[in-house]
Amino acid sequence: MKVLAVGAHPDDIELGCGASLKLLKENGHEVYMLVLCKGEASGSPEIRERECARSAKALCVDRLFFGLLQDTRISDGFETIAQIEKVLKETEANVVFTHDFKDGHQDHRNASRATISAARNVDVVLLYESPSAFRDFFPQVFVDVTSTFESKMKALEAFGSQATKVYFKGSRLNSTANENRHFPYVSNAVEGLARYRGFQAGVPLAEAFEASKFVWSIIKNSPP
Repeated sequence: MKVLAVGAHPDDIELGCGASLKLLKENGHEVYMLVLCKGEASGSPEIRERECARSAKALCVDRLFFGLLQDTRISDGFETIAQIEKVLKETEANVVFTHDFKDGHQDHRNASRATISAARNVDVVLLYESPSAFRDFFPQVFVDVTSTFESKMKALEAFGSQATKVYFKGSRLNSTANENRHFPYVSNAVEGLARYRGFQAGVPLAEAFEASKFVWSIIKNSPP
């Protein structure tokens, strides 16, 4: 499979489906990320871009793409759809992850709708939940991410500039190559959600998705 995850801002994809992407990559699939803006409303776009690159490396994705859209002003119209379609064409993705459109953040809602439009010819389109997803998020698809959840946490730790957000709590001092840097503790809520979704699915840890589109191609079994 060729997989494309679309997020409005840096850290959206990691929160929503980071562990699933790592699991797909470990099982031999091509994995790509498209971040539609550089998150300039929540800090330096240069810093946020570097953080996102470190995070993508932690998940071992094949390539990270950035869109050219403006934070807080992402629309669900032609400009956004065209940028997503361009990356879909380049990657030839046949599985797409994106935001759920039932979300309190306008960028998330519009990114979801634009992706659904751009991926209208893709067989599998799965919608992930974010901290601002509405309470009526009702997943039908669960991925057992027990083996890759720590990679998701490591990826989220790259976003030190976002340490004041609700899904982070404080910071810890980490020394790497004799250089002291502040990295956030990832909130217990991230693990709590994974455990809750795992409880629903009957596994230790899970990421959950609504199915915008799911075409099940059943292949004839080969004779023994």
